[in-house]
Amino acid sequence: MKQVTCKNCGAVFNETLDKCPYCGTMNKKGSYRSFRLKIFDLIDRMLGLKDEAYKSLSKGILLSLLRGFAMVALIILAAFIVSRFYNVNPYDDKEYDQETLETILWEDENLDKLEEAYRNEDFATIEKLYYENSSVVSSWAHYPDYALKKQFSKIDGKPIDAYVLRDILYFLFYPEYYTGYDGMKGVNTEDYELMKQSIFTACNQIGLSEAKLEEIYRNHCDTYGYISASDLSQYVKEGGNG
Repeated sequence: MKQVTCKNCGAVFNETLDKCPYCGTMNKKGSYRSFRLKIFDLIDRMLGLKDEAYKSLSKGILLSLLRGFAMVALIILAAFIVSRFYNVNPYDDKEYDQETLETILWEDENLDKLEEAYRNEDFATIEKLYYENSSVVSSWAHYPDYALKKQFSKIDGKPIDAYVLRDILYFLFYPEYYTGYDGMKGVNTEDYELMKQSIFTACNQIGLSEAKLEEIYRNHCDTYGYISASDLSQYVKEGGNG
């Protein structure tokens, strides 16, 4: 079964469900599907009455009942079709506050743009959408992968000064610094390993081996709990001998 991502809490669940099983947010596709299934089930039940009805009712009464049921089903179906053509808002529900509703509508309008930008590695578009609605984009399934690739584009091929070295150390040994609360979930690990190797190669050229980089990172984190660019200048000037 195809999975969908909840537009409110980010949880992944079966697209056939009416609502997110974790936060109760309405799933538009699942709701429409459920509604259609109920209509078809009603029609099946009406047709199923035929065999039972012949046992106790005359043909005329049976036909009258079937016509009545058919009219009800047609009215329900017509209402459903009209709601689709006139774009009746499926989120008109008292359970939704205004902020949640605006978030859901923003996702409906922009999620496809996000996916297309991700496929094309169009970081500028993703960043623009991030500034429009950071909470949605930061909980987007591809955000961790995008965040690392964007960061890599900022340090790849750049002269390694103290600030670039700080970003490199986080990228190599604490990538969650960029990916956010979802950690490495959703990251393309093969791409990430290739990016790491590219950085290691660049650092080796100035005398900073993989082991030396990890030593610098561990020492700074143990001492300060974070990495300060002001303390990294010596490694850039002196290479691996700092």
